[in-house]
Amino acid sequence: MNKLRHFRLFLLGLVSYLMDKVIQYLPRDRYKWVYGANNGFKDNPKYLYLQATCEHPEINSIWISHNKNDVCYLRSKGLKAYYWLSLKGLYHTLTAGVAICDHQLSNINNYLLGGAYYVNLWHGSSVKRVRWQNTDVFVKDYHLKNKDEMRTSFVFRMMLYQVLFKGPDFCLAPSTIQAKEFFAPMMDIPLENCVVGIFPRSQLLIAGKGAALDFIKKNESRETLDFVEGLKKYNKVYVYMPTWRRTKSDFIASSGIDWKKLNGVLCKRNELLILKLHPFTKLNMDKLSAYSNIMTYPSKSDVYTVLPFIDCLITDYSSIYTDFLMMNKEIILFVFDYEDYVHNSNDLGEYDKYFVGKRAYNFAQLLQMIESGEDCHVPQEKYQELMEFFWDNNRHRIDIVEEVKKRIGL
Repeated sequence: MNKLRHFRLFLLGLVSYLMDKVIQYLPRDRYKWVYGANNGFKDNPKYLYLQATCEHPEINSIWISHNKNDVCYLRSKGLKAYYWLSLKGLYHTLTAGVAICDHQLSNINNYLLGGAYYVNLWHGSSVKRVRWQNTDVFVKDYHLKNKDEMRTSFVFRMMLYQVLFKGPDFCLAPSTIQAKEFFAPMMDIPLENCVVGIFPRSQLLIAGKGAALDFIKKNESRETLDFVEGLKKYNKVYVYMPTWRRTKSDFIASSGIDWKKLNGVLCKRNELLILKLHPFTKLNMDKLSAYSNIMTYPSKSDVYTVLPFIDCLITDYSSIYTDFLMMNKEIILFVFDYEDYVHNSNDLGEYDKYFVGKRAYNFAQLLQMIESGEDCHVPQEKYQELMEFFWDNNRHRIDIVEEVKKRIGL
């Protein structure tokens, strides 16, 4: 099965590579930009798309989706959106001058974007070393002899062409340090291809509750607005957002959380806990519907619109830590599997240095923090240092659309 998977990847990669080379000479409209994201209408491409549509009418902004429901929703809002395999979706992808994604061009259509100016907005500021900074994973998964074979093997190059070998022309990095130490080497691109600026999705976190509420009323569904309004009745709202585990194990069960006991404490304090799993995490949490003060947030829904209304983040190794840091609110690091995850991971070597805050190594410690109402803000003496490392202290408020326009000669 593994050989069949690799053969399929090779064929798809070869087609993608050949298409990329063939169509790069076709004329493209530099004023037509297509956008797409890895998990539906969300993340940085979503926020830039909405901003460009509103503030840059000179740009023909079009959302290309792999989800027909997203297309229907956006059209109901009067926005331009097409299914990626529809005739119009194919046409606009083939003729767009700029392609904007948060992971790789397959978010849109990696077969039809040869010659388009490739913008990667990425999806997190962290200390995780991935792609070209974590080559051991690829050597192991693709049965290579060594790291050098990643460069020399034609078969491997075809299998991972879009992921590793087609680097972006423009990569958004959240800080100067992140650009130098993570983003440029991760993407294997020149440092000048990295542009330092605030992530589009992060601007909502900086703006505060008032601006976030206005954004929800204008751009989100009625269900999102009702959800946010419903949070007002609680004294404090927690969100638990654990990262995805590569092992695909039931880490929630391994955490030792006693949901009944936790719900009892939350009820007593008139507090709420929201569980938001990573989109790649496939665990059935229907049992939580039995508890009054614990709820699940849809894994595929955009959580960034509601983060300004959350009081405390509970996470582990996720880059959501760095996003929440921007609001200077309480953070608890629930790291019950710390030894296994951090010490046996190739991509989190600097976790202890840059993930600072109160830590709970088991459920009993987590429950005690919640029950006692312990202050879990990141210590101020470390806060500015972390903000400088992850975000350049929000100094770079660039207009990404104008920056891209300048770079493509508009």
